[in-house]
Amino acid sequence: MGWIESVEHNRWLSHQMQALICVGRKAMVETGFGFVTSEGEIDTSQPVDLAMTGRLTHVFCLATLMGLPGSRKYADHGIKCLRKYFVDPEHGGWYPAIKHELDADGNGIPCEEALESKSQYANSFMMLAAASGVAANRPGAHDLLLEVIRDQEAHWWDESVDRVRHRYSRDYSEVAKYYGMDSNLHTTEAYLAVAEVMNDPIWIDRATSILKFVYEEAGRNDWRIGEHYDENWRAMREHYGHSRLDKSVPYGVVIGHQFEWSRLALHVRAANRTLGRQSPDWLLEFAREMFERTRVDGWRRNGKPGFVYTVDFEGNPVSTNHMYWVAAEGIAATVALRRAHLDDGASLGEVEHYDHCYRSWLDFIEEFVIEEPGQFRRELDENNDVVESSLPGLPDNYHAVQALLIPRLPLWPPFASALSRGLLDHPQEPPKDRKGFNLFKRRDAEE
Repeated sequence: MGWIESVEHNRWLSHQMQALICVGRKAMVETGFGFVTSEGEIDTSQPVDLAMTGRLTHVFCLATLMGLPGSRKYADHGIKCLRKYFVDPEHGGWYPAIKHELDADGNGIPCEEALESKSQYANSFMMLAAASGVAANRPGAHDLLLEVIRDQEAHWWDESVDRVRHRYSRDYSEVAKYYGMDSNLHTTEAYLAVAEVMNDPIWIDRATSILKFVYEEAGRNDWRIGEHYDENWRAMREHYGHSRLDKSVPYGVVIGHQFEWSRLALHVRAANRTLGRQSPDWLLEFAREMFERTRVDGWRRNGKPGFVYTVDFEGNPVSTNHMYWVAAEGIAATVALRRAHLDDGASLGEVEHYDHCYRSWLDFIEEFVIEEPGQFRRELDENNDVVESSLPGLPDNYHAVQALLIPRLPLWPPFASALSRGLLDHPQEPPKDRKGFNLFKRRDAEE
């Protein structure tokens, strides 16, 4: 029996997860969820971010579905703020960041930089939060999700390439001549969550289209994909921020994102399997190849445990510091591959490679990243010494909570929907009730 089948191991996962969720409550501010300093205080020098508020709302919806007392208050606060305070009353859509205080009429106040543009990266987390809120039956979540879907259809989904746009001017009159894979990555995750709660296969199809592009691009580049593309979807390999070490606009290949792409391909495959739809053969190939390339490129590059943050397009390390969230996504990816092979009939011996990765990477988290329950170190240097991060303060708990939950859930449905259907600690098989199967079958037949 491996760790994942152990009751005590699951108790350890639950303990760490609950501690993260408890500490995450400190982020609540009047207009959403803010950034928290290392001392546990709200960082008022940073705005209230749409992506951060969406992420934490999603986490508190998961906590609500798990029956953690007190979580509903935070989930409902997040949904209310997303619906009320981030909305642009003049042009529609949502501001990517607002101030901590409200104006005299009780409305959110956009930050100066938020008056310039709208962001699909930020919107994707709001969409995920809304879908999780629907699964958790939170007030206003369904209306929020319908509003987000209308905005996606009107502005963000680009049918000419079957991917999403990255950024617009505030009034939607100009689309940025740049496309980012981070926007498409997190949109893929959000679309899968929406597909389940709305019983609509179009969102699975769109997620698959995005993944197919990544599969083709990565397959031509030894299973590495960059982050930046121009207006004609040509790779911009030399695009980065103030230096090649910039984490906000990174150069090269982001190890954590590679792991996420691998995992998302397996969620799509499991969705098709559960719903009785034909799943493309390339999804499993993509997940395996992307995982192995990323594991080799990222892990123990200087002989010490930990993942580098970025590599160049030949696999040479660029940013060598160890970010906590990269290890969390590696853990989630190896669990997903293990589960996919077991669902296909593999024996425990045949998935030992993934079990070994899981144990090694979780040991790294336990030894170097967890300062105390509920408090993860955001960034370490290549020798695993604590450094001052370019992103100061405590990290949000989105990556860690999902990494601690995924060993206990099936690959489909997505996190919130799986919890709503009582599948916690029942990861062995996809659910048998085939929720939405008849609807999916009817729509496919009409097409």
